Amino acid sequence: MRQALLELGHEHVYHMTDNYKNPRDLDMWKEALDWKFHGKGKPFTRKDWDQLLGHCDATIDTPTAAFMPELIEAYPEAKVIISMRDPYAWHKSVTNSIGAALSSKIIFAYMLIDTKVTAKFMPFARELFSCLFPDKMMEDRELAAKRYLELHDEVRQMVPADRLLEYKLGEGWERLCAFLGEDVPNHPFPRVNENAEFMERMEVQNSLAWERVKQQWLPYVQGATTAGVAALAIWFMRNGAGPSTNGISSIFRSVGIGR
Repeated sequence: MRQALLELGHEHVYHMTDNYKNPRDLDMWKEALDWKFHGKGKPFTRKDWDQLLGHCDATIDTPTAAFMPELIEAYPEAKVIISMRDPYAWHKSVTNSIGAALSSKIIFAYMLIDTKVTAKFMPFARELFSCLFPDKMMEDRELAAKRYLELHDEVRQMVPADRLLEYKLGEGWERLCAFLGEDVPNHPFPRVNENAEFMERMEVQNSLAWERVKQQWLPYVQGATTAGVAALAIWFMRNGAGPSTNGISSIFRSVGIGR
């Protein structure tokens, strides 16, 4: 759905990965999470949501999925699309993508050394999913599927029929474009391998984290010791956490190795 909205000309479709590009968003999302699920802080107003999402044409997936009632109330003029799919297929997809990322040893390593973003992003992601699917619900296929459908029902109860589209992925452009008031494109509806796309996004995020690690830590080790940096770089390379060997070589050169 995100790709379809982009192809229809909606330039910014907010997604969880936006928090990697703009880490300051994480602080506000954490405040929203604490307010809604833990009773801490003050309620979010339209002004608060505008600060987070006012530059966007649309939002999709998490973290906004955790705040659908609040966003529907804040933006009563907005159109809402429920992307319907088999709940068991959804559970399998999430388990193989987000579930794997949340338990990744490589990402855990980044949490220890990328203190500016990954160290904040991953605990927030874990907390977000535990709030949406409490009591380890995602570990039970039936309970997770039931909760998935309940979240859809919550939206149906809040949104008037003229602002709601229940769309099954694979339907094509016609109903979606009619609902949004857009012209039907003359090319096929995009088909995206969600797990493959997720892994591509994770590779990009890991590369960004790697660059931050170099910027954050190299000033402290330059001129002091190259052995520790070399060992760290080799560990990342062997475990697939860092970029290519060209990226590793650039680290060595920056501390005086291989010049």
